[in-house]
Parts: sequence; C-alpha cells; structure tokens
Amino acid sequence: MSLTFISSVLLSGVAAVILPILIHRITKRRTVVRAFSAVYLLLQSQPVAVRPRRIKHLMLLILRVLAVASIALMMAQPVFVRAGFGTLLKDGAQVLILDNSLSMSFSEDRGRRFDMAKKAAREALEGFRGQVAVIATAENRRGNPSDLLWMRPESALSRLESIPLSFGGSRTVDAFTSAFRLLKDLEVPGRILVISDMTRNDWAKFNLSDFETVPDAEVIFLRIGPAARDANFSVKQVRLETGGIIAGVTERLEVSVSNLSDLAGSRIVEAHLSGTKTDQKSITLEAGREGQVSFDLRIDDPGWIEGEIRLSSDRLSYDDIHYFPLKVRERIDVLIVDGNPGTSLRSGESYYLASALRPAALQASAFLPEIITESEFSRMDPHAYDALFVLNVARPDPYRLASFLDAGKPVFLFLGDRIDPSAYNRLPFSPFRILGRIEPIETVGKATRIDRFDDEFKFLQGIIESLKKASFGAYFKIEGASNPILTLENEDPLLAEAQVGESRMFVFSSSADLDWNDLPLTAAYLPLVRGMVKEGGGSAGTSLPEGIRIGDPAGEKLKGRQVKGPPGGPGLYRVDAGAGEMQGVNPPYEESDLTKIDPDSLEKKLATVHATVLEYREGDLEKRQGGRKPLWPYLLAFLLAVLAVETVIANDLIGGRK
Repeated sequence: MSLTFISSVLLSGVAAVILPILIHRITKRRTVVRAFSAVYLLLQSQPVAVRPRRIKHLMLLILRVLAVASIALMMAQPVFVRAGFGTLLKDGAQVLILDNSLSMSFSEDRGRRFDMAKKAAREALEGFRGQVAVIATAENRRGNPSDLLWMRPESALSRLESIPLSFGGSRTVDAFTSAFRLLKDLEVPGRILVISDMTRNDWAKFNLSDFETVPDAEVIFLRIGPAARDANFSVKQVRLETGGIIAGVTERLEVSVSNLSDLAGSRIVEAHLSGTKTDQKSITLEAGREGQVSFDLRIDDPGWIEGEIRLSSDRLSYDDIHYFPLKVRERIDVLIVDGNPGTSLRSGESYYLASALRPAALQASAFLPEIITESEFSRMDPHAYDALFVLNVARPDPYRLASFLDAGKPVFLFLGDRIDPSAYNRLPFSPFRILGRIEPIETVGKATRIDRFDDEFKFLQGIIESLKKASFGAYFKIEGASNPILTLENEDPLLAEAQVGESRMFVFSSSADLDWNDLPLTAAYLPLVRGMVKEGGGSAGTSLPEGIRIGDPAGEKLKGRQVKGPPGGPGLYRVDAGAGEMQGVNPPYEESDLTKIDPDSLEKKLATVHATVLEYREGDLEKRQGGRKPLWPYLLAFLLAVLAVETVIANDLIGGRK
C-alpha cells in the first residue's frame, strides 16, 4: 500500500505554513529597557510573567502551521493506493477460482462474461512462474481437495479451457474450503484469485470468517462487469388454473413473470406446445415487480405434451425459456354409488349430480360418470376410478371407502333420508360425526340458506351469489376435524372437507337431489360439483408436474433422457420410457437476479483477510490498482480539532476564564 496525491500540484500549498511564522515574528512585541532604579523589583519579576506567554504563543504558532498544512494537504487529495495487479505475486502458489455459474452467461457488447473471465485468467497467469490450482465454483465439491492438483501454469491454462459454463448456481463455500486447504501446508507465498461477476445470490452465504484461513494468503477478487445491477426478465412459475387438463377441454395456463431490474420494461411472452407457438402476449412491469399472463389451452389428444414459455430475447438467454410437461388425460372417471336409485332415471338420487358432471348437450365433457347401486358397490373394485361419490347410502362399506382413500383419491359423501348416522359415525377413518337431522321449516318456519363460504377455494369464486339463492329444508348437523367450505345462516356447515391420510373426504350435509333442497336447480350447481372433484384431487393425474430447478436435491437424483433443451442443461426429460412420463428442469430462479453484492456487505465478508477487489478491463490488468482509500476525511477531522484547540488557547477559555 502506498501514499499518493490526486492533485499533486496543489501540494506546493504546504509552503504556506511560513505565513503564520512571519505573522508571529512581525507582531511579536519587543521589550524596551529603560534604566530606572525605582522599578528594580518589577524588572526582576518580568521574566516570570513573560514565560507563560511565550509558551502560549509557541503553541498557537504550531497549531496555525498545522492548520495551514492540513488545508494544503486536503486540496492535494491524498489517498492510500493498494498495489496494482502487476506488482503482486509472480512466484509461489496460486489458487484460481473461476465462476462458471449461469449468471456468467450474460452477454455484454464486448462478449459473454464467461469468455471474458477465461481471458482475464489467462492474463493473470501470464508471467506467473509458480504452482497453480484451478477450481470452478459450480463443480460439486464439498471441501475435499484430494482430486485437486497443483500444476504448472501451462497445464492450468489447459484445465481452464476445459471448464464448461454451468446452468446452476455457484458453490462458493465449497470452492473456498478447497482453496484454503490447498494453501494450508505450503511453505511458499500463496494467494487466491477469484474471477466472478459478484452477483449477490452467489455470495449471499459466503463469509470468510467461517473459514480456517491462511494468514499469509492474499485474496483478490477480479470482478467481471460493472457493479450496477444488470437488467433481466425471468419466468418464475407456470401453473394450471384448476390443476388438470383434459383432452378437448379448454384449460387456462397461468405464467408468472418477474422484472429483475431497476427499470421498468416490457417483454413478449410466447406459449409453445410440442414445438409450435400457440399464442403470445405482452407484459409490462415496473422495476422489481412481478406479473401474470394467462393462455387458454385446448389439446385434443391425450398424452404427454412438451411445453415451453419463451420470453423475448435479452442478454441472459439461458433463462428466457421455461420448460414444462403437460399430461393430458382423456377423461376423469367418476364412480357414483346411488343409495336411492328410484324407479326411473330422473327420480334417482344421482340424476342431477351425474347431469352436472356430463350434461347431455355437452359432448366434450372432462368427466365420465358411472352410476351403481349400494349392493353393486360391495362387489366391485373402485380403484379404476378417479373420484367416488356416495349418495344417500344407508351403510357404506368401510373397506371400500378406506381402500379408495388409501389410493390418494377423494371421497364425497352426500347425506339423505336413508342414511344410518351411527353407521357413518363408526367409520374408523372419518373425522366427521353426524349429530342429528335438522329441519329449519319446522323449527324457524322457513328454509335456511348459505351465508358464508371459504374464499380459499377458487372454484367458488363467481358462483357464490347463485349459491345463496338455494334454500335448504333439511340437513344433518355435523361436527369434527373439518374445514367448512359452505356455511348456513345458523352457522351449521353445509359442505365440509378434511384430510384423511393422503386423500381428502368431503361431506355434504343435505341431499344430492331435490328432496331436501333446490340447489340442483341453480346455475351454480354444475360448477360447484365439477369444482369439488378437481379440488379434491380427482384430476390429480392430469396435473402439471412440479418443476425441478438445477441444483435442487431432486435435480441431482433425476435420471432420464433429455428430449428438449441445451445438452445437459435445462429442458424436458423423459424419466419413464414405458409410461412416457416427463419432467421439466429449469435454471435456478435466483441466478436470474443479477444484482451485485454491495460494497459494505463485501467488506464485512472479507474482514478477516487481506483482500483486494479489482474490476477487470481487457488488456489493462497489469495497470489495475487494487483500490484506494481517500484521506481527506481524516485531515478534515484533524483540521477541525486543531482549530478548536487554537480557539480555546487564543481566547484563554481554559478553566472558564476569558
């Protein structure tokens, strides 16, 4: 570290320190000696009285000289400058840590940052005569350097060129653990050279105080790119509105897009299915905000579909495409057990519910209901179905219900005048308890209506006003570990649900037909019944599989054949050749945020070692300074202190005297 002056010409102002000396000499009082014997006693006491004044004048002179010198030095702007890169280590040992995370694929006007990082590494090793070890931050290392070797600079350059760009984030902690262990037992000078874009995500968990550092080792950070945040857009999430998609039925796909920038911007969002663009929309977002676009999809054929959401191109291209698979099902098979089939189709308990699932006028229904009687249910295997409705069944078969729930499929119980409450209460897996039949017409003179609903269930949105028009003349009062979805005016639950193992059970406390209520006659009945099936998970087989981010534990265990995307990176993978099951893999969302780590946070992380941060400029590495620290704030504080002391002494303010 050396001292230099930004305005060295103004340093000549230090010569002005002679001015206080001249003023002091000019204004100094001279003693006139006159012979007068009568004042001999006064002449003897004069030296004693003058001595304190001489000390005071000398102190004032020194303070004024220091004040003038401080002003002159501040004008010259002195700074402490750390040594330039070219004056640093040329021998010994050097560990080169290369950031090969996804953010390094950002393209500037002068090229891709990863390519610039390799070029900077070549410049750094030019003329170096010691040992070199090369570590990539995105390699899977856990602090064990046994597979890391010291090598000559020529071999290190070959190793450097072989490092590929990763599609994930950096493991900076692992890289530094290996680096310090490599340097620990060496007897020659060593340093760690880190070449990175210094994005905040890669360094958030990094702290040098957590490492067993090497005291003599120097750490140099060579930043690629500016310190400001780079603009970027990214897809955060893709989801189906109802969780499933059926062949021939329109379904809405919702896409969440983030503006990871400090400025507002716009992007074109495209939906691609099986390699064909099906739709596109524009989105404009303020800085740092998130928004949604939606696409209505209609796929005629069942099976697995390759899906992509593409953003209009920007400088970080690898996160412009979000991959997702869709499993399109042909139908949802619903089994309906009718406890009161009646003498005709219309008089059966299941008539309105079956019509809601598959209206006669609607050919492209997502649901295929099959109606059976209570006796038939006890003799059949229901596992081929996706949802089970039990309507006014006197004594449901516990074994059949339990096996269906164990398969992770929903069960819907509709009560009625034929049920035996004690049989339902004896179901070992049921969290509900039926207390008794309630008939509001007899108790309060009128039918009751729906008063409240749980707004967490999206399928109720838009139909609640129609639901409130329905009247209920009778129902069963139920209680238990349930979550009320629809609640009547007297606070009794009409529709409730509870988690049972891996599945869910729903109880509708009134009848499924018109015996106890007129709900089937309202416009809300069809979306209510269909929403219940989808909410319960009856369409779980058609759900969009949860995506995997590169670097997640699930991603490391993924085995399959890649069918779309850059080789070895994000894309679509076929994980089950027989069933054709697919999985979408995408880059870490955090890597899309190109915010740089702020200087204060970096300084705290580097507090325990001698560290230098440089910005890389092509061809100028030898001249790069290791940073500088201005000294004018310290000189200003010193000047103010000098002036304060000078004021006190000059005005005899010590001890409260003036």
